[in-house]
Amino acid sequence: MAATNEQVQQYVDQRVRPACEAIRALFTQSEDNIASIDDIYANLTDAPDWTDGRDDHPPHLATPTDVLAWNAFINGLVKFQNGTFADVTEANSFAAQLPVILKLCVRPVVE
Repeated sequence: MAATNEQVQQYVDQRVRPACEAIRALFTQSEDNIASIDDIYANLTDAPDWTDGRDDHPPHLATPTDVLAWNAFINGLVKFQNGTFADVTEANSFAAQLPVILKLCVRPVVE
């Protein structure tokens, strides 16, 4: 049985629009993060000695390599947004960073 028009409207209001706003916020934040990473990137690629000083016992302390993987991932998001992947192979390659992104999460998924 198909949903009623009211159910479709509720779905759009409660799921589609909030998800679209979250996606827009992610793209905007990613562009801003890319614009401000220059000195951080230089530190992490030139004999980095940074260690994650977070002391509240997250499941995983970030490493320089993790931050660089995150940077690659957000660059991939922006390329996706702009449609500027060179080819499908490049487009598919940034997905390899997703496990690092998930490993860096601190809070559990809230349902």
